[in-house]
Amino acid sequence: MIRDRGRIKWTAMMLPEHIEQLREWQKEDEHQLRQQPDEQQLEQWNYQIHEAAERNLQLSIRYWDNEKVVESRGYIQKINMLDGTLHLISDNSETHRISFIHLESISETE
Repeated sequence: MIRDRGRIKWTAMMLPEHIEQLREWQKEDEHQLRQQPDEQQLEQWNYQIHEAAERNLQLSIRYWDNEKVVESRGYIQKINMLDGTLHLISDNSETHRISFIHLESISETE
C-alpha cells in the first residue's frame, strides 16, 4: 500500500490562487444534485403530512437547505398552503419553516 499524502504534499509548490481554487472544487464536490419528485411521491407526502397533522404524529423530514440535505424531526404545527410551507416543531421547541419545494423525503418516527 502506498502511503501517500495526496494533494497535501503538492500545496507547498502551488500558488495561493491555486490552493484557493482546489478548496472551492472540493466544496463543489460535496454538493448533491436535487431530484424533482414525481406526482405519486407528492401525493404520498401530502397524505403523510395531513395524517401526521390530524393524529399528532412525529415526522422525520429531510429537506434541501443551501444545496445540502438537512433532517429535522418534530410535530406539524401548521400547514400553510398559500405560502407552500410547513411549520415543524422539534422536541426542543424550535420551529422549522420548510417549503414544499425543498422537501427530499418524509417518514414517520416512533
